[in-house]
Parts: sequence; structure tokens; C-alpha cells
Amino acid sequence: MHKKSLVLNSKDMIDLISSQLGYAISILLVVCTTIYLILYHYSYYIYNKIPDDKLFQDPPPKEDCPICLLPMPYADGICGVRKIYIPCCGKRICTGCSKAEDEEMVKGNIKAWCACCRVPLHSTDEELIERLENRMDLNDADAFFNLGTAYYNGSNGLSKDYDETFELWNEAADLGSCQAHHSLVRVYYDCEGKGVPLVYMNHMKLAAIGGHELARHYLGLLEEQIGNMDRAMKHFTIAARCGDDESLKKIGEGYKAGHVTKDDYTSTLSAYKLCANEMKSKQRAKVAQKMTGIRRARLNALKLRWE
Repeated sequence: MHKKSLVLNSKDMIDLISSQLGYAISILLVVCTTIYLILYHYSYYIYNKIPDDKLFQDPPPKEDCPICLLPMPYADGICGVRKIYIPCCGKRICTGCSKAEDEEMVKGNIKAWCACCRVPLHSTDEELIERLENRMDLNDADAFFNLGTAYYNGSNGLSKDYDETFELWNEAADLGSCQAHHSLVRVYYDCEGKGVPLVYMNHMKLAAIGGHELARHYLGLLEEQIGNMDRAMKHFTIAARCGDDESLKKIGEGYKAGHVTKDDYTSTLSAYKLCANEMKSKQRAKVAQKMTGIRRARLNALKLRWE
């Protein structure tokens, strides 16, 4: 009798490798699932860690534009007001003042200098990126956020890179940027596997606590969708008092449906008018005319994503 050969032929070798590879993949899936569950439950813990008294507290005061000295909203587009970040000194000015400056520069009445620190404005994308990085060395949250936005949009000479966006916006959020908390939602929804709904809710809550009016409105929409009308009206009331017209409409609907008292509706309407009037100016109104329809499109897009 011939002894059985101990040398495996090519077919047996392939079968052996395939079985070992399948076993390794199974182990890897178990490890990945375990890590996912740990992160999921940690996110759930963080999400529920924010108490209601903190969530529904009064938002911080709005920042004033250093040029016109009028308040600016935390979220771009509230009452038609937007902000522009200046990377040389880290200041933020309203688009009304920025537009007025541009017009005067074109006329030759003023030099192309920063109105706040008198440094010549950047003229190239490379110079802009360098100034942002210099501000990042000073732990400027807005610098991290704006560079992340450039990667997100693929602008200023940079290619689209959601990984860079995710990293930079997270750093900005850690430094206290409510805009970064709110904008991280886009990364979670645009990149598969970058987040879970609980993490999304956590960022929205932190953005709302930081004063971001749109984040507060979105929280109200989410509570409304699941039938928590009392909590929804609380969110809408805070956002409306900060100048958000869409939230004011929701308060009006809530009043008609019996979810809001007449006194609460009246006081919210008065607070909205006061806030909106404080942010108004002729120059801001000119810029705001070009923004018609942008807010509604964003809300519709978010609603479709939720559904």
C-alpha cells in the first residue's frame, strides 16, 4: 500500500486558505460589532446625560458685529443676517458690512485691508489656508470650522475630503463651536458609517444649547414628528424669541391647535419682533434679498432625510 501523501495539492491549499480566511472574517465581524455596540451605548449615555433644565435654558447672548455693532445670529440666515469669518484676526463681521466694504473698495475709497486689524486681505487661496492654520495654532474654533467647510465644499483650492471635514469640525466642536456641532450633522448623513442617530441628536442638542437657532428649530421639528408637542413648542419658543421666523410660524400653528396659550404666543411674538428689529439694517436687508428660498430648501431637504 502506498502511504498517503502529506503534500497538499493546489485545490486543497485553496480550500484551507478559504476556510481560515472565513474564520478570520467571522472573528473580525464579532470584534467590529462589539466595538459598535460599545460606542452606540456610550453615545446613548452622552445623549441622555444632557438634562432638560440645561437643554431648555436661555441661550447665550448674540455676538455683535465689530463694525456696525448690531447683533448677529449664531445660525446664518436668521432674519436674513449672515456672518463672514476674517482669518487674519479671527473676527466675524456681518455680510451687510462686508458688502459695504467691498463696494467702497471697488470705488477706491478704502484700501483692501481688514477693517478690524488693518492687515491687507488675503489675495490667494494659499494665503487664506495659511492664515487659517495660524489661527488654528491659537485654538480658534472658527478657524477649524472654516477650514473644515472648505474641505466639505471642495473650495479655496482644496479637494472635497469628508474625513478632513469630520476631523476639523469635531475639533471645532470640542473648542465650543455651535456651528460645528450643527454642521457635523451633514457629515453624518452624507458619509455612510460616520454616525448614528443618537450622536446626531447629541450634536444637535449641544448646538442648540450654544445658541444655534436652526439647531433649536430642528429639535422642535423632530419632537413634533414623534408627537411630543410640549417639548416641540418649548424648542420653537426659544428659537422664535431668538429671531427665527420659521419657529414663530410653528408657535402660531401651536396656538391654533391649542398647544400654546395666548399669553405665551403674545410674549413670544413680542420677543421675536424685538430681536428681529435689533438685527435689522438697510445694508443687511440688501444682502438678505438674495437669500430668498435658501432656508426653505434646507428644511425640505432635512425633512426628506428624516423620512
